Amino acid sequence: MQDDGHIQRVRANLMGSGLFAFVLGGCWGIAFFIVDRPLVAAIVTCMALFGLGMFWLASRGRIALAAWLIGHLLPIFAGLLCLFDRAPEGLHRASPLHFLSFALAGYFIFRGKGIYLRYVLPAVCLVAYVVLSATSIGFHDPDLILPEGMALASVWVNTATGMMSLIFIVIVMNTDLTVRRSLEIDMRKAIQDGDFQLHYQPQIGEEGQIVGAEALIRWRHPRTGNIPPADFIPLAEETGLIVPIGNWVLRAACAQLALWETQPETRHLTMSVNVSASQFRQPDFVQSVTEIVRLSGITPSRLKLELTESMFVDNVESTTAKMNALKAIGIVWSLDDFGTGYSSLSVLHRFPLGQIKIDKAFVRDMLTNSSNMVVTEAIIALAANLNLQVIAEGVETVAQLNRLREAGCLAYQGYLFSPPVDIEAFTKLLAPEAASTVWSSWPRPSVPLIGLDRVAMSRPTLR
Repeated sequence: MQDDGHIQRVRANLMGSGLFAFVLGGCWGIAFFIVDRPLVAAIVTCMALFGLGMFWLASRGRIALAAWLIGHLLPIFAGLLCLFDRAPEGLHRASPLHFLSFALAGYFIFRGKGIYLRYVLPAVCLVAYVVLSATSIGFHDPDLILPEGMALASVWVNTATGMMSLIFIVIVMNTDLTVRRSLEIDMRKAIQDGDFQLHYQPQIGEEGQIVGAEALIRWRHPRTGNIPPADFIPLAEETGLIVPIGNWVLRAACAQLALWETQPETRHLTMSVNVSASQFRQPDFVQSVTEIVRLSGITPSRLKLELTESMFVDNVESTTAKMNALKAIGIVWSLDDFGTGYSSLSVLHRFPLGQIKIDKAFVRDMLTNSSNMVVTEAIIALAANLNLQVIAEGVETVAQLNRLREAGCLAYQGYLFSPPVDIEAFTKLLAPEAASTVWSSWPRPSVPLIGLDRVAMSRPTLR
């Protein structure tokens, strides 16, 4: 997932590219019609309409689609136009300059994507620039190429617009790098100064009582206030800071769990902690977790470590060995976002899991999408047959809760009960008056469940 700031800068880049293609294509289209070059005019007019469509998609938030289309089709339009662009004697055609912009923009826009989008596509644009700049590949029919006067104007216009687009992209990239570098420095300082804190989202059992919590990190920046996890977690993963941050989260969660175990009314609670792929792949991961658990003095079986399906794709033997080593001391493994990957069934029987989480995407649409409901019911039945605990996340309505319970799911997590809250607010949720069980008259939708009066609270962003 990309941070919100980067996404907004990508959006600005895409909107700028779309607007640029629309204006430039429209102007050249008119000019080419005037000089009776209908084929070239048709191509640049299509490019103008394409640019307008990309501007609309980006402005509506369809970032991924707009990026993919621009990254593939805009270079094709530029390549076709280069074939009609024949510079006057003594000059080099400047239209290939735009491929430099495409390469730089592609690397920026597709940051964090796969090898093809991030590296291959920009490399193809660079090769196109070299080939089209160093050769005279193109049409030579006088009825197709530009008249000499327009060809000379094309050299100046393409040089100017090519440099302008490069400058625009460099400015956007420099802003992005500056923000990221500043955020990275602040993250390192936050680790040292203890500016991170944990929030806890309650997990509800079949009797309506709180049976555990998921620990979620929050960052209260001393100058800018709360920074959403979506803005700093991706950068932490890229810079490697996710490892010390993840270790801090685990230590803080275990410390809180140890405090709960000292109180009769909270000693039954479990704690779920997310483990990042970078953290899990550390050679000393098992030793580090074991040491944290030992020093905290918690009962290991009350700690649940959550992994995502993507972490089971590579190094199966190493992954299994680490999971078995920590399971041996009592730690429970939970599979987060179950059902969204491609290896779900193999994961269930090959790895020592104790719990699976039904992804909130299934829960959100299961009442309106019959396929989602079928998948949800299948997950619940599968978990029961494999003797695995199952919990549904993202429960937001009483109707969803009722349907999950009818399907056999007996543990829940979501805004219906409470958003993630700090420890003081979570402690209040545990108070007898807040946690009174009123499920004896269930399943009436009007029954007030734990935390329903808090649904109107502002919802923090992702973990």
